[in-house]
Amino acid sequence: MAGTDPSTTGTAVTLTHAAFRQAWADGGIRVDIDPPGAYRYLAARALLPLVQLAVLGAGVGTALMVHWFPGVLVIVAGFLLPRLTRASAPAFMLRRALEDAVVYDDLVRVGILRVVRC
Repeated sequence: MAGTDPSTTGTAVTLTHAAFRQAWADGGIRVDIDPPGAYRYLAARALLPLVQLAVLGAGVGTALMVHWFPGVLVIVAGFLLPRLTRASAPAFMLRRALEDAVVYDDLVRVGILRVVRC
């Protein structure tokens, strides 16, 4: 199961992606994911600051050119985007690590994902 409690004990193990998927399916491992690290990794891969800037710009443009109310809604969406992404980043990165060996290897290499045998 995904956990984020730093007080948990256990030694991290290194597994191949296939062994990681099999151990996850069998329930023989616990996966610890660093939430801030997961968000930073996701933000860098998806260019989230650039997306947020574009959404905020579209909101300002809508407010100036169309009407203030839909423009404000788009601006609010631009401010909520990083917060929603930050909240869901650990679960999303776990799902991506289970699906893609390259993502799994990257997350383990940079220390965002830690596998502990139960």
